[in-house]
Formats: sequence, structure tokens, C-alpha cells
Amino acid sequence: MQRRDFLKGTAMAAGAAALFPALGSASMIEPARGEKEPKGPVTLYFECRIPGNKKDDFLHHMHNFTEVAKKQRGFLSLSLKNMVGDSTMVKNYPTELKGVLKTAYFDAYKQNRLPLFYALFIRFDSYADLKRSKLHHLFKKEMARYGALSRNYFEGVFVTVAAGDREKIYTTHEQIRHFLTHQKDRPQEELVTVNNHVSIHTKDKDLFNKESAALLKIAQDTFRPAPGDVDYNPAFPDGMPGEYQTRHYRKAVTTEILQSAFSDGGKTHYLFHGTWESVWDHENSHIDPRFRHAVGKLFPYLLDLPVEPFYKTRILANRG
Repeated sequence: MQRRDFLKGTAMAAGAAALFPALGSASMIEPARGEKEPKGPVTLYFECRIPGNKKDDFLHHMHNFTEVAKKQRGFLSLSLKNMVGDSTMVKNYPTELKGVLKTAYFDAYKQNRLPLFYALFIRFDSYADLKRSKLHHLFKKEMARYGALSRNYFEGVFVTVAAGDREKIYTTHEQIRHFLTHQKDRPQEELVTVNNHVSIHTKDKDLFNKESAALLKIAQDTFRPAPGDVDYNPAFPDGMPGEYQTRHYRKAVTTEILQSAFSDGGKTHYLFHGTWESVWDHENSHIDPRFRHAVGKLFPYLLDLPVEPFYKTRILANRG
């Protein structure tokens, strides 16, 4: 089953239209014939839907699931994120629509119009450790608790192409391993996670990775007001807090490019994943001409328009 259909099912549960592009098959955790197993750190990634009246039970069991995951060989970190809304600026919609959907999904859930939608990232030191953990089997058992809606979920294996925070950019396996064991989106800090879904032809993967890594550096290093701006204030070296009324924004807290480890019918899928201090910081960053110039180099490769939901982190566990 294609992910377009999976997410369409989420929307159809409330009679709404599908919004997301396809990420891939419902399961992408094994290499196809002729494909090599990934090297270095990997991410076991899930997307699932949970009936709204099962939220507390689901979170209770996911805390228990996290404790099991932490004991697995090669465990680096885990984060569970609840979708709350959607970015408009990533679609190049008119600026006056900035942030209009920032909590739309969660608001619809509260009105009993949509189920809850979660993304789960489990990071491992290696693909062998991921397979050995059998957490994908345990997750299947967890989903069986919540009926047909939840038994139909997405799972995939991803590798991190590049990552960044306010200190540096990470590109080697050792650097990325450090990044993945120091995830910063602690639930109590109420940071906003974004998770942009796009796909390309697999034959373009190397070129796309080069261009997207350059975009990551722009996304991680830019802010407003910047030196040279008339309203620059050195008291805000990472930028001023974003607002609807301004184009100010603070640097991203973290950014990460994840690439599907295995191809999907000639396609390779990506998650552009990061955390920001606020929705407005994120939306204003996408208005910045420096970002727009860099992202414009990626558009010729894309097979579907980017869709970038907003999430709130509900569980975070880094390797101790």
C-alpha cells in the first residue's frame, strides 16, 4: 500500500481530503534484491494513527516500549512526536497565510474529526543492531491493541545524510552518531518539530544529497535580523523570536536530512527533520531569500510537492 493511501485513510476517517505526498510502501525495512545494507547509524521510523479515545493508553504503552528500546544493543535515542498542524510557507503560499494551519490537525482531533497521528524515530548504531532488536515486531504487537485503524501503519529504515545544530554541522558516521545520542527536543521545552516529506528518482540520489546538505547548512546558520540588517541587534546573536507581524526568526535548534535506506520502485524518499523554538521561527525562515535560493535548487528533483507537518515531542530518550 502506498503512503498516499495510508494518509488518505487518516483524512477519510473524518471525511477530509488527503494532503500528503506518498512516502512509500507500508513497510520498507528490508533491502530489495541487489541492494546493500546501510552502513553507519540508522533510524527505524514509524507513522501511525491512534483513535483519539486511546491516547492515554497509547502513551502509557509507548513509555514502556521506550524502556524496552533503551535496553537494546546499539540503541542511540528515541523520540515520539504527535502531529499538530502543517506549514504553509514550505508550499510557497502567500505570506499572509503564514502559520494559518499551525495547530489545524490537533484542533480537528479535539473536535473528534481526525484520529491522532504520531511519528516515531528509533536510532541505532547500525542496521544489524536494528534488526537484532526486533522492535519492529514489538511495535506491530502494540498497534494491534487499537484496532484496524492502527494496525495499518508505515515503517521504514532511514540513514542520516547530514545534520546540524547551533554548534556545528555533522556529516561523518561518528559525528552523526554523536548528534543522534544528543537529541534536543525534550518535551518540557515545547519545541516545534517539522518533518518534510519528499521523494526523488533514485538515480538522482547523489546529486540531491549534495544539494540538500548545502540547504541544511543554510537552514541551520541563517537568522534574522542578521549582521548588516538595519534592525540587527548583537544582543540576539541567533536571531530575534519570530512573530506573525515580523520576519524575524531564530536559528533552527537542530536540522537533519534522512534518506530511505532502500529504494521503492525507483524512488528514494526523504525526511527533512528539525526542531525550532516556535512555529513563527520556522515559517519566517522559509520567507528568507537565502533559504528560498538554496531550496530552489532542489525543486527540479522532486517528484511531489513538499509537505511539512508540525509536531510536538511527547517522549524523548537519549542513550545514557
